[in-house]
Amino acid sequence: MAPDAYGWMTPAGSSGTVPGLRLVAITGTNGEGYEVDALAAAVHALLEDPDAATEVEVATPEKAARAVRLLDHGLRSGRGVHRKMAEGALHGARTLSSDRLQVLSEFVQNSDDAGAGQLRILLRSDDLLVAHDGAGLRLADVLPLGMPWLSGKTADAEATGRFGIGLSTLRALTTVWEVHCHPFHVRFSSTELEPAAPPELPDGISGPEWTVFRLPLASDTLTTDQLLEWFGGWNDASLLFLRHLRSLEVTAGEQSTVLTLTWKEVTQRRLLVNGVEHDVNVQHARTTDGEQWRVYTTQVAPRPDWERSHKALGRVVPVGVALPLDRGAKGSVHAGLPVAPLDVAARVHTQFDPVASREGFAGSHLNTQLVPVVADLWAAGVRDVLEEVDHTAWHLIPLPGPPGSAPSNLLQDRMHAELLTRARQSLATELAFPAAEGGPDAPLTDFAVEEAALSGVLDDDIASLGELPHALPAAIRDSCSRWRKVLADWRAAGAADLPPEVQVTDALSLLSDGKRQDVARLVRLAAVALEAGHEYVMANRACLVTADGRSLRPQPTENCFADPVGEPTGPLDVLGVVANLHPAYTEDNAWARTVTAWLGQRGCLVRRDDTAAVLEMVSRLGHTGGQLADGDEATETARLVALQRALGELPKRERDRLGSGIGRALRLNGFAYDKEGSEEARRVKPGNSYLPQALETADGDRFEVAARKTPGLVWVRRAYARSLLSATQAGGLSRTAFLRLLGVADAPRLTPVREVYYPADTKTYEGDPRLGLARHCRWYTSGRRRQMIGKGADHTLDDLISSDLAAVVENIAAEKDVTERRRRTAALLRTLTALLPVQTRPSLPWLGDTTSGMLEARRLPSGCGSFGRPLGWKTAKAVSGRRTNSPCAHRIRRPCTDRKIPDTCIRRSIKPCPPARKSSPLSVSPVIPTSRA
Repeated sequence: MAPDAYGWMTPAGSSGTVPGLRLVAITGTNGEGYEVDALAAAVHALLEDPDAATEVEVATPEKAARAVRLLDHGLRSGRGVHRKMAEGALHGARTLSSDRLQVLSEFVQNSDDAGAGQLRILLRSDDLLVAHDGAGLRLADVLPLGMPWLSGKTADAEATGRFGIGLSTLRALTTVWEVHCHPFHVRFSSTELEPAAPPELPDGISGPEWTVFRLPLASDTLTTDQLLEWFGGWNDASLLFLRHLRSLEVTAGEQSTVLTLTWKEVTQRRLLVNGVEHDVNVQHARTTDGEQWRVYTTQVAPRPDWERSHKALGRVVPVGVALPLDRGAKGSVHAGLPVAPLDVAARVHTQFDPVASREGFAGSHLNTQLVPVVADLWAAGVRDVLEEVDHTAWHLIPLPGPPGSAPSNLLQDRMHAELLTRARQSLATELAFPAAEGGPDAPLTDFAVEEAALSGVLDDDIASLGELPHALPAAIRDSCSRWRKVLADWRAAGAADLPPEVQVTDALSLLSDGKRQDVARLVRLAAVALEAGHEYVMANRACLVTADGRSLRPQPTENCFADPVGEPTGPLDVLGVVANLHPAYTEDNAWARTVTAWLGQRGCLVRRDDTAAVLEMVSRLGHTGGQLADGDEATETARLVALQRALGELPKRERDRLGSGIGRALRLNGFAYDKEGSEEARRVKPGNSYLPQALETADGDRFEVAARKTPGLVWVRRAYARSLLSATQAGGLSRTAFLRLLGVADAPRLTPVREVYYPADTKTYEGDPRLGLARHCRWYTSGRRRQMIGKGADHTLDDLISSDLAAVVENIAAEKDVTERRRRTAALLRTLTALLPVQTRPSLPWLGDTTSGMLEARRLPSGCGSFGRPLGWKTAKAVSGRRTNSPCAHRIRRPCTDRKIPDTCIRRSIKPCPPARKSSPLSVSPVIPTSRA
């Protein structure tokens, strides 16, 4: 054997293309006396086993160049199939990653594995330089740099590399590249390598401590914008879990980007991870833009069944969690560098198995086993931040994805699901916060929270409304209200039995709490309730506070409030129906505007100077049974004068519409006579009282003369003839017309038959509240009886009687003074005939024998009943059919009440009603006699 030109020991006669001798010694001589070349032996050993330990020192560029040539010769001398496999792998490496600049990530990771503190990337016109200040190049490192699927880090548990494919991805940029690190200067091309001339390097990376990779680039292969845009997806936090690298600088032309972190040791904590308490190192890392991360790192002992893919498993496994103390930071899952995004505000790291392209994670069993370990450290870290660092750091807690999102088996999705579960099961039950500044901590279950609509509206009342010891303090709530979303998620998941939120409906009880003095808060609560759609509840509560401190309901039939945009006073202020709201309702804010706008929509808000609106309100008040508050005599008079004047200013149709309702809301001064004929003062309703003779405008004696001192009749006070206004003073509305408008009558009132003392007179019907009046009742007349016989009816409905008229007639009949009796009788006849149309009034002598004629006058069958149906007679068989108006269905307006009533017809004018078809008793409205005879 003899050494060939490259120093290989080959058998005699061998072609030298294939090494034929296993070197058994590094120094010394072989059997034939040739000196064994130590460098060639080391190269040969590396070609046989890239993991072989070699101790040859390569100290000079010349020796390094020779080693490169030996390696190249050895590769080219190998079997052809091996070369083809290597070349195929190199071609495949070009498309291994979808990111053609993936090799830059590999440079970063390799620099950290080499212990570098700095990495600099410089794009020049014809090449790209990548330099780090880590460990220099050794002989054993040369082959793995250029050969695909050849890694020198498989046995290094702490190093990130494992596949040996990383730098092969640079072929997406170039097929030839160089590495320069004293004493090595190597050029790689496909599977070949050769010594390269040292390049001209910038001063910043030209020293012997730098390892420089040079990638020659064709024109437009990589532009400045492309490079900087790619690094735009990076930030300082990308370096959080690198063991050594602290600075990354990218320069392209005149532009430069520097990624770096400033570290500060904070504390050590004992936290439970993987079922065992561990020492956890806590540091703060600050980025160049001021963003701060709280980083928790520890090491856990691997379990016996843990096994890494293509990588050694060390004695301990590093685990790290970085939590952003500032909002807005994005999360990611790291395997050294970030590999996949994480939809949680956290960066997590451990020895996950990535895929070869480092664009994701493998579906290995180890990855599944490491997820809960990382989750342990994350939960402990989040609790530490929330309780000890920032009570408002709710951004750290994950929320579920949008409804309908498809589940995924990707590692980052499994990590998100695990962190979400830990938050619900662990944090929800273990978190504790101070109930007050400097006070003791309390669990979350002791804190009451309100729904979002009540935020900023109620403070001190939330705890009592929620029946809990404390309300969640403002110091624990973040400004973007993520705390609310987190608690809602925990509550929905049944975590820790968190109490439900205090709802707006729960808080509405405070609106009618008379002890509350903060009206501004009540205004806010009212506005919130309205915006939440609780108008009905609000309308039925005394939720409005007046300027004088009263609490009133916003019911237009009960109360009205002064519109703040109107005049401060009005002509009807004396009525006292328009209340001034508390000044809090007129403040210039959205809450006050919401409440007042709602009052306007409900008709509760009126301008004091809008008399028509005020009168409308008083009329509504009367129709719903309300009345104006009583006052002294001067106030009462002033009210009536104001009402008379205001009604006189309205068109007749409007005042006729409003008059009866206003009358129902009033009480007038009046009088009545007792059985001894003594006058008694009373407060009377206009609708139950009569006009005295002093207020009559017609000539002659009227109803008061006829009634005289008949007990039971109520009269308005005669003094109104002096205190009320004349027609000229009240826009044409005289005092008498005004009182009639309010409901005061000048003739006997007609009322339905309600009480019957003789059961034989009446009959009741199922489903109909009206009473049927028998044919032979005590009020019958011969004409009524004949008509009912002709119709085959035995009862009538809707009968009207006048108890007051009966009492007056009885009192007249008892009058002993003949002259007075005749005068009263004439006054009664004059009163009654005044109700009839002129053409139907009978010619009766005022003082003649008029009794029988008076008693025979009555209202005969008319064509419309109380339900708008044609009238008929009540017979033994039910009367039915659609009714039409009878020719005798005349209706007139009564001057005293302005209410339509059937006319009173004389028997000789009666015409028969059309026959009716059968129906149930509910559908019939028979006619009624109206006179009492």
